[in-house]
Amino acid sequence: MFSHCRLDEMGLIDDHEGPKLVDLEKYKLGKAVVRKKELFLRIDGNSIYLTRDIGGAVERYEKYKFDKMIYVISSQQGLHVAQFFKALELMGFPWAKDLVHVNYGLVQGMSTRKGTVVFLNQIIKEATTVMHEQMQKNEEKYNAVEGPEMTSEELGITGIKIQDMVAKRISNYTFNWDRMLFFEGDTGPYLQYAHLRLASISRKNPHLLPLPPPSEINIDPLITSAHAREIAFLLGTYSDVVKTVLKTHELSGVVTFAFRLSHAISSAWETVIVKGEEDIEKAKARMWLYESARDVLAASMKLLSIRPLERM
Repeated sequence: MFSHCRLDEMGLIDDHEGPKLVDLEKYKLGKAVVRKKELFLRIDGNSIYLTRDIGGAVERYEKYKFDKMIYVISSQQGLHVAQFFKALELMGFPWAKDLVHVNYGLVQGMSTRKGTVVFLNQIIKEATTVMHEQMQKNEEKYNAVEGPEMTSEELGITGIKIQDMVAKRISNYTFNWDRMLFFEGDTGPYLQYAHLRLASISRKNPHLLPLPPPSEINIDPLITSAHAREIAFLLGTYSDVVKTVLKTHELSGVVTFAFRLSHAISSAWETVIVKGEEDIEKAKARMWLYESARDVLAASMKLLSIRPLERM
């Protein structure tokens, strides 16, 4: 009731028969309904969205004194959110400028592999089952994994998350099982595979540990390798990637970076060799590069709320 009364007191509501409206035509935002007829409540007992959102925003600011408030809402609600923000601005709240709408598109065709439309928890369950079956195909590696069920669930969730975040968030996309669960190409399982290969280097080369501090690493052997230089270059760009994401709220940039780094690492395996390298200084320099790549790849995955796996 507070938000409706405040708008009314400020003369922002059109006073005529029928629904009460805030006229935002001059801002190219149409007219926003704040009250239907003489009732503040809808027939189903719920308050009008606009007045409820205004009241919620005021309550949150009074409680938290936020510097920024981010509303993650479908792009289909873009007009409503714009009307909501403008109404708060017209009501004289200086913090209205600190409200941000992070919109997103729709997932189309979300169904089980049999074609049945389902909820997300069912998709996760089925993805976990498929990943578990894939892991069991290699009995030796499967037996080396601690908690294979939890690992298969993480693989399935990774596939779902990456498919959701790989494109611009505003874009609609069609849910695709094959793209989600393959270990090849730009998929979630591929990222996990890239990380665990990096994690295996220290296990396979314990004689090189502990590595000396970075200042004592001889990087000359790395400079002569185009693959090593590409990895080093990408590592140097990560801080800019993070800054851009903080500014744009666009996680696809992190996903793109993670794939670029993973592809660069994959291209380097045959020439930037650690295991079997007789020159210890050269082996340590390469291992240091791979360990650095592992740290950054893991950081990018965690930024996407993905837990990097050590074995699978």
